[in-house]
Amino acid sequence: MPFREPKFAPEQIDALAEKSFNQCVAELLNLLFNTRLTGWDVDFCAGRHTVRLVNMTHRLVIAECWHNVDSEFPRLVRNLTDQIRADRETDTKPGDWAEVGVRIAVLFGICGELMREGIAGREKPYDISVTAGDFSGPISAWYARRWGLPIGNIVCCCNDNSNLWDFICHGQLRTDGVAVKTTTPEGDRVVPSGLERLIYAYGGTAETERYVEVCRRGGTYYVSDALLRELRKGIYVTVTSTPRVSSTIPSVYRTHSYLLAPGSALAYAGLQDYRSRTGESRCAVLLSEQSPDRDAGTVAAALRRWVFRLKN
Repeated sequence: MPFREPKFAPEQIDALAEKSFNQCVAELLNLLFNTRLTGWDVDFCAGRHTVRLVNMTHRLVIAECWHNVDSEFPRLVRNLTDQIRADRETDTKPGDWAEVGVRIAVLFGICGELMREGIAGREKPYDISVTAGDFSGPISAWYARRWGLPIGNIVCCCNDNSNLWDFICHGQLRTDGVAVKTTTPEGDRVVPSGLERLIYAYGGTAETERYVEVCRRGGTYYVSDALLRELRKGIYVTVTSTPRVSSTIPSVYRTHSYLLAPGSALAYAGLQDYRSRTGESRCAVLLSEQSPDRDAGTVAAALRRWVFRLKN
């Protein structure tokens, strides 16, 4: 858990537009971990253009967070986490919180880019769509919003493993099930790791200990109606089947000439479901954590099925 949580004044948020992506990342990490990183340090360990924004339409921006040698976002997170540990003035390790902190810092950098392009601002909030098997993506966006970024709803996109949907919609989470294997393994979780941070924020230490104990012994975790109302604030959960993910890849390629990785297709389909059910029309940012090259077999199979249907 964070030792301290910063709160940014409106003028500090506006100032993000005047800084480079790497400067935004470095300054937030310095604030969280007492490091002395510069934009050049981030450039050296992560790359100059490691996150790129693709404006799909006037209402959808894809943040490609995978421009590195491994073509996936976790590589960027590992590199910056290692840099934090090397640059800290004490021997105390920041632990798993460092990975979440890096994700939050990247969101600050993305916000600066959006503001520079006139896509977002304090008067122009944007929704954010992320895969939700690992809850580090949603909780990072939750912290960033709490600290001042103009983020609207956080759309948590589940695959066939829909325990998070059951939890947010019905207040119960089964912790002793078995994950279903899908084409989006990042979502193949029974218990979303990192969910305890959200529970702690609204339920406190005792409730978090109860949750952890249920996870340890197995069973179903229930929350009160009052706590559930708090957990739901600004969070929307969708469930997308594996066939729907597969059909989304050629659909987006056909309409936008853009190739999605399976995980990104999951976040795209979930965002569309959220919009169709709520009628929300503001701009949204989709966090793409993996290049389609990383799962070329699944992407190619989805495209082949589409071509086969066209021929027949």
